[in-house]
Amino acid sequence: MKIYKNDIGTKIILNAGCNIATADVLKILYSKPGKTRIEGEWNASPEGTNYVYYITLAGDLDAVGIWHIQLYIESPNWTGYGEIIDFEVHDNLD
Repeated sequence: MKIYKNDIGTKIILNAGCNIATADVLKILYSKPGKTRIEGEWNASPEGTNYVYYITLAGDLDAVGIWHIQLYIESPNWTGYGEIIDFEVHDNLD
């Protein structure tokens, strides 16, 4: 499935690689195309015990190109980051 600029309702799913049942904070950090530092974050929701998701809203996917995202977790026994994942946002005709 391709993701397009200004898509609304796209479900972004990440595998945490561990049990997140006790996590207090779940965030997806992102950097837009051409950037190398975190530019923002989306509050993620758990899906099962190992996955998180975020459903895009208006204005979220506002740039064409390669995006970088990374899961951030805070739990009572561990705080840390997941792998950096890249995905492409394609241009549309509008």
